[in-house]
Amino acid sequence: METLGKRKRGGDACSSGGGDDAFSSGGGDRLSALPDHLLHEIMSRMKARQMVQTCALSRRWRHLWPKVPCLDIDRREFFDTDQEKFDDFIYFLLRKVSVAHLDAFRLHDAITSNASAWIRRAIMDSAQAPPPASEGPTSSGSWRIRRLHLSGLRLDGPFAEHVRSRCPSLEDLELRTCTCRFRAIASGSLESLALVRCEGLGPGFSEISSPTLKSLVVDGGSSDVASPFVVRAPALARLFLVVSPYNFPAGVSFGDEMPSLARASIHLKERETLAKRAHLRSHLFKILGSVSNVTSLELNGFNVTVKAGEESTEFPEFSNLTTLELDQCGLGHDHHVSGHILRNSPNLEKLTLTLSKSCSMVPVGEPPSYPEFKNMRALTLHNYDANEDFKTLGRFLQSSPILEKLTLQCCKFSKDTRKKKGISKMKNIDDPTNLMDVRCESLKLTKIIYKDDDVVQLVGFKV
Repeated sequence: METLGKRKRGGDACSSGGGDDAFSSGGGDRLSALPDHLLHEIMSRMKARQMVQTCALSRRWRHLWPKVPCLDIDRREFFDTDQEKFDDFIYFLLRKVSVAHLDAFRLHDAITSNASAWIRRAIMDSAQAPPPASEGPTSSGSWRIRRLHLSGLRLDGPFAEHVRSRCPSLEDLELRTCTCRFRAIASGSLESLALVRCEGLGPGFSEISSPTLKSLVVDGGSSDVASPFVVRAPALARLFLVVSPYNFPAGVSFGDEMPSLARASIHLKERETLAKRAHLRSHLFKILGSVSNVTSLELNGFNVTVKAGEESTEFPEFSNLTTLELDQCGLGHDHHVSGHILRNSPNLEKLTLTLSKSCSMVPVGEPPSYPEFKNMRALTLHNYDANEDFKTLGRFLQSSPILEKLTLQCCKFSKDTRKKKGISKMKNIDDPTNLMDVRCESLKLTKIIYKDDDVVQLVGFKV
């Protein structure tokens, strides 16, 4: 590179011996006395720019950095340089470091037309170069890489094929804000896969297949695939899925049973659009059916009603479910998705419910009735309003005979009521029509977490 050449002519610290005496003559440089493999471990925790700069420390360090097992390139580390200098640095770096021999490679925020070409070049170079003798019987062209994180790249068919056929040790793959122009991600070794805000998932990208995959994250992005997005991961244990009409227009299909699936988190975006389109609603209910064997389930944005005829076929029993978190999902009324899940979860032990006026969709003063939660021991209500949600709390307490812990998070009083009536509004709770007979014989702990400006009203709250 031209810049590096100028530094060399001017006395580059990497090529001069000026720094050696300061480190070696005094005998006090104990860090440099460490063996290479320990120094490589230290350098692998540095960002790429800082790592390369270690060559200026002494002759001992000059040739260490090209052999690091982990390479972390972050555009934000070059905030003081322009894009051209950043491109030059990466070009120089990837000529010195063999990506095929890395254990981990991370390329973050490399929003440049050259970034994808770097990856393609690394793939071609590794296909042509034989493996080092220390690698044993590794086949030519294979990467030993175990962790690969890429951000802001355009990835095409050769990349996906290389992951499938030439990365036999890859365990962790993360693609963030990438444009993915390939049909499928397939791997016989992958354990963790994350697709975060990857735009242009298609045309044709319609399958994730790995018999070893344990964790899957699909967060946002878009797709124009007309067929269902198929996930074949029989060993999957954790699922995080953001669903919208735009990233899965034809729905998601889990091609294999997932007996190991223990935790699922599903976030629903654009629920108004989904609620109006029957085929999208059907896809949504099928996703819920696919995760019915989980022990822990988090739903966000499922303020969707269930229409006549959908109850019997779309909602299986969540017989293993012990922990449930509902945010922006309504109050669990009969015609809500959340209500059907509550009624079909006989072994529920811990429930967290975020209350919201915008998604209650039930008449004021008429909270839903709940089934008996025979096993529930912990209940948390977020955004609990002592005026609006008092009866809802009472219904939950009536339905939870062995409840041991109650948490009212962000406990408050309605602002409108406070402005109009002040502390005198407490008489509403004393009104016989608002009183409920609730026995909590097993209750051991009640936590009320409030906002500072509600403390005066809460002091007078009767429990």
